[in-house]
Amino acid sequence: MSALDYSDYDGIGLAKAIQQNDFRADEVLEAAVTRIDALNPILNAVTELNIELAREALALSDSTAPLFGVPFLAKDMNIAIRGLKLTQSSRWLADLPPATADAPLAARWRTAGLSILGRTNLPEFAADFVCEPTFRGATHNPWDLSRSPGGSSGGAAAAVAAGLVPMAHGTDSGGSIRVPAAACGLVGLKPSRGLVPVGPAMDELAGGFDCEHVLTRTVRDCAAMLDLTAGPDAWVRTPLRLLEGGYLRAAQTRLQGLRVGLILREPGGALPDGEIGAAVEAVGRVLARDGHSVVPFTFPAETAVGDDAAVIWMTAISEDIEFHTRLVGRPPERGELDFITYECWQRGRAWKATDYVAARRACSRATGALVASMANLDVLVMPTTATLPPRTGEIDGRTGASSLEEWGAAAYAYAPYTELFNITGMPAISLPLAMSTSGLPIGIQLAAPLGSDGRLLAIAASLEEALPWEGRLAALRHQWRLRAERK
Repeated sequence: MSALDYSDYDGIGLAKAIQQNDFRADEVLEAAVTRIDALNPILNAVTELNIELAREALALSDSTAPLFGVPFLAKDMNIAIRGLKLTQSSRWLADLPPATADAPLAARWRTAGLSILGRTNLPEFAADFVCEPTFRGATHNPWDLSRSPGGSSGGAAAAVAAGLVPMAHGTDSGGSIRVPAAACGLVGLKPSRGLVPVGPAMDELAGGFDCEHVLTRTVRDCAAMLDLTAGPDAWVRTPLRLLEGGYLRAAQTRLQGLRVGLILREPGGALPDGEIGAAVEAVGRVLARDGHSVVPFTFPAETAVGDDAAVIWMTAISEDIEFHTRLVGRPPERGELDFITYECWQRGRAWKATDYVAARRACSRATGALVASMANLDVLVMPTTATLPPRTGEIDGRTGASSLEEWGAAAYAYAPYTELFNITGMPAISLPLAMSTSGLPIGIQLAAPLGSDGRLLAIAASLEEALPWEGRLAALRHQWRLRAERK
C-alpha cells in the first residue's frame, strides 16, 4: 500500500480494512515506518523505533485480535515494553538497557493486536504542559510548527494529528493527555482512577494522580481502547468495576435529559481567553438544544489546591529519581536534569511525611467538596485550556531562567482546568469541538463522577456527531501527506 493511504482510517476502521484483506498488516506496518521516517524530522514526535521487533511481534500476533495490525506508539514514560528503552525523556537515563518484559498494560496492547513501533517524546519526567526536553528537543505542533503540541504527551499528540499513527499512548497526572489533545485537535480521555493498570509492580503512580490511556482521532477508538485495556490488575489498590456491556457500546448510546454544569472560571477564579469561553458556551447551547438541562457551575473554593497537589506530584518525581538512582547506580548530576525535574527532586526530598499527608488531606477535602457540589449534576463542561497552545519556549521549565514559582504561574495560566480531575480521580475527556480564528484547535473538557466513563463517552460521541471535527483533521493530514510525498 502507499505510505499515504492508511492514515485515512481511524484504528477501528484500519483494523477492519486489514481483516477484510483490503490491506495486509505487514504493508500497514511498513507504510507507517515510511511515514514516520519522512515526517518525524520535522515534528520530532517519535524518539525510538524498533522496526525488527515490531515485525517479529506482528508475525506472532493473533490475526483475529480486534486491532490486529494497527500501528501504535507508546510514550517514553511509565510503561515498560520489551525491546524498547524507558528513559522518561531524561539524558541521565539514556544508557539504561531496553526492557526485557512487557508491563501489564503493554501486554494488553499486544493482546489487542496493536503493532507497537516505538516511543514518543515528552518533557523530562512528564513534568510540564509543553513538550520541550533538553534530551531530545522540542516536539512541534502539526497545526503550527512554531507552537507546542502541549504536554506532557506532546509527542503522542503530534504523531496522531499528523497521521503517523491512528492512536498513541499517553499518561495523565495533571492533564498530560487532555492538554495535548486540546492543542492538537484530538480526543483525549483520562479514565477514572483505578480503571487501567499503571504498573508494573506499582499500585499507583504520582500519588494516585496518574492514569494511562490513549490519544485518538475518534471517540469510538477511545472507547474501544478502554474496552481492551481496562480491568483489574494484581497491583491496583482500588480497581473499579468494568462497565457491563463495554465502553464502545456505551459510546453508541444516546442519553436523554442530562443535567449539565457549565464552567468558565477555573478553580482559582480566572477566566479563559474569549474565543475559548465562547466555544464552551456554544457547546452548552448544543447540549440544551438536544434536550439536556444546562446550568452555570462554579468550582467550590476548596478545589483551589494547586499548592497541595504540587507537594504530591513533586514528591512523586523525587521518588521516581530515587528509584532510578538504584537502577543507574548513582544519583543524577545537576547538569543531567532539566530545571523543573531538579527542583522537584530537591523539594520532594526536603518535605516531611507529615507535609505529604497534609497535602493528601487537602486533596481529599477538595474531592469531597466537588462531589457534594455535583450531587444534582451528571456532567461538567468547561475549557480544557485557558489559552491557545503557547509558542515553543514561552513556558521554559528546562533552563532555570525563572524560578519554579514563575514557571508554575506560566504553566497553570495555560492549563488550569485539568489537574483537579486527577486529584478527584474523576474521568475527564477533551474534545476538539471548536477552532480559533487563527486556525488552531480549541479543546472542550467534560468531566463526570468517578466510574462514569461510559456516560462521558456517550456524551462525547453525541457531540462528535453534532459538532464533527474529522473534516478538519483530514485536511491537516492531507497537508502532511503532501510533505511526505515531497520527501
